[in-house]
Amino acid sequence: MTPRSKRILGKSIVVTIIAIVATFGLSFTARIALQMPIDWLSWVECTFIPILIGMPVGAYIFAQSETIQDTCDKLEKSYAELKEAHDRFTFVTSHDPMTGLLSRVEFIPRMDRKRDEGECDTLLLIDPDHFSSINDKHGHSKGDETLVRIAKALVYTTRPGDSIGRLGGEEFGVLLRDVRKEQAITIAENIRRHIEGGPWVKGQQDGVRVTVSIGGAEIPSGADAEDVLRAAGRCLFDAKQRGRNLVSFTYQVARLQNIAGRKT
Repeated sequence: MTPRSKRILGKSIVVTIIAIVATFGLSFTARIALQMPIDWLSWVECTFIPILIGMPVGAYIFAQSETIQDTCDKLEKSYAELKEAHDRFTFVTSHDPMTGLLSRVEFIPRMDRKRDEGECDTLLLIDPDHFSSINDKHGHSKGDETLVRIAKALVYTTRPGDSIGRLGGEEFGVLLRDVRKEQAITIAENIRRHIEGGPWVKGQQDGVRVTVSIGGAEIPSGADAEDVLRAAGRCLFDAKQRGRNLVSFTYQVARLQNIAGRKT
């Protein structure tokens, strides 16, 4: 006998016993009140009628209850599996599979968050210097390893509330929440020095030195994400032109003043 059958039988027996006791109580009380005799037929009726009726009815009801419970359990399990699949799908679509950072489609909308008057975020664009030479000398697997290590360095050198994304290829973005240019420069320099001093491409006779160039731009209230990206991109290009392994905010002030002016 299966556990399910045992549960149904046990519950049916309990209900039947209760029905027998109740029938005896009601029948004998009524007979005494009406001064009717209590004979052997009364005992038979009070015993077998609840068994003949109560057992089948109880078994049917409890069987249906077990079926409903099994269905609910299956639905709950299916819902949990569906939610887990949805969470995995959401993570895959919003994160870069190699580094685990935010994807471009998830990172850019975060730049458009509503800011209070006078509140300002800062965008950093980080790009490895001479990255193609790593792939050429050491292979694409070492290039991927380098990107993963840069991603870890960005997570290590930023705050929990900041957003970090891989914007495409070897370019990374960091959105520093409620941080202005002066503090952002300090953070960017810390990122640059941390990456420059890190161990890279182990196990190679001609180890490669990895550095990054960083361009930054403030994001005042009302600024457009694409305009900020272009401003930070110009600063990144300036850092590359001036020798790489540099942080540049050269164009950000004038550029964003013009942006804010067009918005008002």
